[in-house]
Amino acid sequence: MVNVVKGLYLSCDIPMTQFIINMNASLPQSQKFIIHVLDNTHLFVRSDMAGMIRSAISDFRDANTYEKPA
Repeated sequence: MVNVVKGLYLSCDIPMTQFIINMNASLPQSQKFIIHVLDNTHLFVRSDMAGMIRSAISDFRDANTYEKPA
């Protein structure tokens, strides 16, 4: 029997992959979005969570961006 799951294929560098995996691990079981970790730089995730993943990555990058003092 074949099981079909609709999802998104994410390709990113290793630190960002680890950030996404850690974010997924911190969620309750009902909200987990990673379907399968393919390798160190590729993930298969639920397609309905794309917006949440994008906003979390954006917040993470904003928090870790150096801004030169005025």
